Amino acid sequence: MKRVLLAVLLVLLAGAAAWWGWRRFRPPPPSPPPVDLTQHDGQTIDFSSGRPVVKDTAAERAALEKTAAEMADAAQGVTFDAPKKKAEAPPAPPARK
Repeated sequence: MKRVLLAVLLVLLAGAAAWWGWRRFRPPPPSPPPVDLTQHDGQTIDFSSGRPVVKDTAAERAALEKTAAEMADAAQGVTFDAPKKKAEAPPAPPARK
């Protein structure tokens, strides 16, 4: 009777170890192919879900055109000064006595 109990416990222990190893070291699930984000002129790419989702609706296009027009109006009168020359290096500190 003791041998049968010991054999059952060993089989259960081996099964638990195999299950743990399978759960712990199994390969990750395949990831979906990446979305090509360079070829979507005039389309909106939404990252709010954590993944890129390309949207192409009339409302998205209208919002995109409105925003582009607002940005062009805001940048119309913006100018930048020429970069200033760098100042000469400060003089070396006096030597201590």
